[in-house]
Amino acid sequence: MTVFQDLVKVYDDNQDMIGKFEQDQFKNDYTLLPASHVSVRVQIEVTLNKDGQFYTARQLNKPGETTVIPATIHSANRASNIAAHPLQDKIKYVAGDYSEYATNDKKAKAYHEDYQDIFGQWVQSKFSNARLIAIEKYQEKNSLIKDLISAGVVTLDSGKLTSKDRDAYVRFDVYDDNPESIWRDTEMYQSWTKFYGQLLKEKTPLNIDYLTGKLVPTTKLIEKNINPATSGAKLISANDSSNFTYRGMFLRDDFYSIGYLESQKMTHALKWLIQRQALKSDSRVYLFWSEGNSNDSVAQTAKSLTSGITDWQTQKYQLLSQSKGQGDTGQQISHAYNSRLLGLTSDIEYGKLVHIIFLDAATTGRMATVYYNFMDTKIFKENIEHWAKNCGVIINDGGGQHIHMPTINQLISSAYKVGRGGQRYETLKKHALGEMIVAITTGQSISRDLLTVIQHRLAKPQGYDALHQWYNDLYNFAAAFNYNQKGGKKNMALNIDNHDRSYLFGRLLALANDMEERVLYQRQSANSNVSSRLTTALRFMTNFSNQPATTWKRINESIVQSYFGSLSAGSQHYYLGQVTDILDLLEDHGMTDEPLTPQYLTGFASQYVYNHKKQDKKTSLQTEA
Repeated sequence: MTVFQDLVKVYDDNQDMIGKFEQDQFKNDYTLLPASHVSVRVQIEVTLNKDGQFYTARQLNKPGETTVIPATIHSANRASNIAAHPLQDKIKYVAGDYSEYATNDKKAKAYHEDYQDIFGQWVQSKFSNARLIAIEKYQEKNSLIKDLISAGVVTLDSGKLTSKDRDAYVRFDVYDDNPESIWRDTEMYQSWTKFYGQLLKEKTPLNIDYLTGKLVPTTKLIEKNINPATSGAKLISANDSSNFTYRGMFLRDDFYSIGYLESQKMTHALKWLIQRQALKSDSRVYLFWSEGNSNDSVAQTAKSLTSGITDWQTQKYQLLSQSKGQGDTGQQISHAYNSRLLGLTSDIEYGKLVHIIFLDAATTGRMATVYYNFMDTKIFKENIEHWAKNCGVIINDGGGQHIHMPTINQLISSAYKVGRGGQRYETLKKHALGEMIVAITTGQSISRDLLTVIQHRLAKPQGYDALHQWYNDLYNFAAAFNYNQKGGKKNMALNIDNHDRSYLFGRLLALANDMEERVLYQRQSANSNVSSRLTTALRFMTNFSNQPATTWKRINESIVQSYFGSLSAGSQHYYLGQVTDILDLLEDHGMTDEPLTPQYLTGFASQYVYNHKKQDKKTSLQTEA
């Protein structure tokens, strides 16, 4: 149960965050919940004066606003059973006159009776306060629905409440000297937590808590709604009473025993972490956390791994404005991402633990821990920096060298996105995302299966809607391949000392592609009727990877006959020299049709980038012409 104990520690270490509200990226409120509380969306607010008199009521239409309300073990887990929240709840629970407007509801009186029972015990306890007493005085009037009708907050249908209004949540507030609303009042939180803790000790049998070893009130009812994407799934669930799955395996069938307070801490801590810093894909949650000041840096580093820079759009627009139309800013953005990632790791403190957990819904009611690991912050930092320093391709332009570094999501998109969407893609993505996170954080190589998928797609450029997408995927593949080779910047740029057969053939193909591209651009500039198309090199790429020697002869003949003579003398000299040097090196391997390894793509990418190192293609061709 290590993960549960770790989550309890998160709760204990962040006591100052209880009741402190923050907003997620969608402007939804969230907080670290107090024990014995849940968060709900409330539709109606009723304000009373300090004497318990009705003051005003209004409908709430703030979609992101969260209301924290007291709850019991049973009310936090209710479905069709009657189990009232002790203060704020649905109309059918809190309205004493509900039965007058829901005569067809056989449980109408039972709802309010259950509410009055738990609420009354709290008000009469030593933990009561003036605000609770004011609400009790109002409840004695049994006039809530009448007051809501008079205020125009609810309407009747043939003298009856609509089904929508029956299930509408109502929250009470008291207009007094306290500036804090009841649902954000720390003293009110503490009042209920202390009362309910005492009530459990008095009325609940004590059992051994498997997390602490102490004799305390325990529960098998673990809260749901931890992960919004799988709202019904619980962290622990074992309710098979009909088939007796566990009979005879445990003493008194105590297959698990969790202290109620500990269960609250671990579920509330997990919910808070998910709301605050989780990565999400489909139904799966990927969560990173650490202790102390390292937590935010670890969480931001994890987000940057998958999605790039946090303020991506701002960064992008800044670079766009700086570029003033001079070439593709994607290179600069990628470089900024690389720098940002290394900057985040520099803020991670040593001597802490990084926890990594993947969660998904195994069934409708059960949350599965897909992966759980923890490591020293030093190891985590070193592995992320290893990724940042090795996963890349050097891009050269007039401004100097830049690192093209893809995010995890971009690599997965290169493998699966084109031609595929919807649920199929989301399923593939969530599995690949988990594999890549594990590989990077533990210092392992990227899955060969994922790289193979990208490789097969790259072998068919004609399958892309736009050529720039193909080049982007090519750079992504080359970056990931370089990471697996663990050669750092030596692998990222063109390496003339790399005499690998496949790498050399890839360079050869890039030179043929570039020669034809230049001539085609010249012809399009001179005649607008000349349409753009794939080069011969790209059209024959699949054949080239399977039969390089034979295919090269065909490509070379096409280039020499149709395009080489159209190049300037300087360009002819450059390309002829490059091709000759590579062919000489290939003679050592033999010009055979043995299929190429994936490294031919890195050779292609490196050579292609090198050919465009000093200025963008358009400027170069205009000068040449």
